[in-house]
Amino acid sequence: MKKRLVLKPFVVPTLYIMLVIVGIMIAVRLTYKDIPKEDTSLYVSEEIIDNTVPVVNEEVYVLSPYSGEDVKIKINYYNENDDKEAQEGSIIQYESTYLQNSGLTYNSENKFNVIAIMDGEVTKVYSNELLGNVIEITHDNNMKSIYQMVSNIKVSEGQDVHAGDIIAESGTSKIFDKGNYLYFEIFKEGSLINPNRIIGQNINNI
Repeated sequence: MKKRLVLKPFVVPTLYIMLVIVGIMIAVRLTYKDIPKEDTSLYVSEEIIDNTVPVVNEEVYVLSPYSGEDVKIKINYYNENDDKEAQEGSIIQYESTYLQNSGLTYNSENKFNVIAIMDGEVTKVYSNELLGNVIEITHDNNMKSIYQMVSNIKVSEGQDVHAGDIIAESGTSKIFDKGNYLYFEIFKEGSLINPNRIIGQNINNI
């Protein structure tokens, strides 16, 4: 005779509780099934989008008037406040005449490019009997840069140039009839100034 299976007293209540829990879970799942999910996407109103590129104040510096590694100052700017030795090294001799150098005279063993020191407009291109070919560039800040003793001129009057543009090559003059030279002067508000004061300086600080 087979034994009758008798469940322990706690089994029936446990099964009953489990069935209730499962029923509750199914009811909850069916309740929230049709509720739309919240859209968590980030929307930005087109009205607040500004496509304007911000203006950045770039620091712009005055360039040297040449490009080349072996270019050197042969005769410096004559400064009346310099000592006697420095002043003697800032004199240009032409035949029996001695002239105070009102700019910088550059020299190199090799021909070098002459470049614009700042943005501007070429206002004069001409030939001087003593100084050879001359280029004058007028800049926005009441300044003019003069490039003399140049050759192979690459610009013309009325042409806009940018800082670093090649405008000519080194050349000669009656003062220096052999070699590769550039005689460079700067005027500010109509007066000659020492080029050493502004070369390499921030344009906004001149």
